[in-house]
This record gives sequence, C-alpha cells and structure tokens, in this order.
Amino acid sequence: MDINSFYHVCFNCELKTKEEVYTFIADMVCRDNPSQKEEIVNQLYQRENVGSILIAEHVMLPHMESDLIEKSQIVFIHLANPIQSWDEQTKDIRLFIVILLKENEQEQIKKRISLFTRTLADEAYLNRLLCSNDKEAFNQELIKI
Repeated sequence: MDINSFYHVCFNCELKTKEEVYTFIADMVCRDNPSQKEEIVNQLYQRENVGSILIAEHVMLPHMESDLIEKSQIVFIHLANPIQSWDEQTKDIRLFIVILLKENEQEQIKKRISLFTRTLADEAYLNRLLCSNDKEAFNQELIKI
C-alpha cells in the first residue's frame, strides 16, 4: 500500500532469510531486468559489509544510493514472522525500513529523507511500528511523520 508516492508499506510479509529480503527489495526496484535485480542485491550486500544495518532491537535499515533506482522512496517491510537469524550477531528481526535513493536525486528529496531518518532516533516511535498488529495501525504511525 502506498501512503503516498514516497512511502511504501509491505505489511505481514512472509520473508524468511536475508536473501529473500534483498531479492524482495530488488524486485521492487527493477521488476523487469534480472541482471539489474542481481546488481541491486549485490549492492545491498556490499553496503551491509561496510557496517551493520541494525538500528534498534528487531529493526534493520538497509539503504543504498544507485543509478539503478528510478524513484527514491522509503519502504517499510513488516514481517509476518521474525527472521530468527540474520547473521551471527543479529537475531529476531521483525521490521525493515529501506531507504532507496536514486543517484543524483534532487536536494528537496534528500532533505525529506534526512528529516525522516531523524524520526528513527525515537525509540518509542520504532516500538510503536514494531508493535502495530494490523496494517491500519501501522499506517497511522506513518501518517504522523
């Protein structure tokens, strides 16, 4: 469901592994080109190798800037069931907040993303997202942004 053209919500997704999550993100970015999907997945792995994308207990923030991204957006992926083991250190993941930034994006969009990322410092906000049991409650939290 699109809250608007900038935020996209995928609620109660049945994703079970890191590979499934990254493939899901790549499918959203470029639906028609298999080689581009593979490159998006590779870029997500490369970004994670630079440093952890865990931003709070149960919450991951995969993010990337790429010329393969046609439209900058923030995607919320709320899982139906937690991913018990993301890697050796990261367990019990329930929510992904994915920031996809098109290369050479307009300054206005970059500022909007920057403002949004500040909300992620609010632990209570993240907990409300995590504890939203239905799509409508989740969307109501996003509308408050």
